[in-house]
Amino acid sequence: MGQSESDRKNILRNLLIVLVGQVGCIALVVILLSVRLGLWLDEYFQTRPIYTLVLLFAGIPLSVWLMLLVARRTLKRLTRDQDLRKEDPS
Repeated sequence: MGQSESDRKNILRNLLIVLVGQVGCIALVVILLSVRLGLWLDEYFQTRPIYTLVLLFAGIPLSVWLMLLVARRTLKRLTRDQDLRKEDPS
């Protein structure tokens, strides 16, 4: 295993760490925003906890979809970068 192989593994590991961080932050932000908005709407319309539950359950698939979108884009970028390195090894 040469230096370039070690460098590639380090880059891949760092990319995966960043990806996991992004995915976690996306899920957290979407869920917190949906709960906050649901609580505000319930307070405004005096319908506690209908809007909170609806937005929470709607936020879960939204966060999963956003996580998949980010993961696909990151994987596409990684694949593109590796293809460019194979074409131009210098």
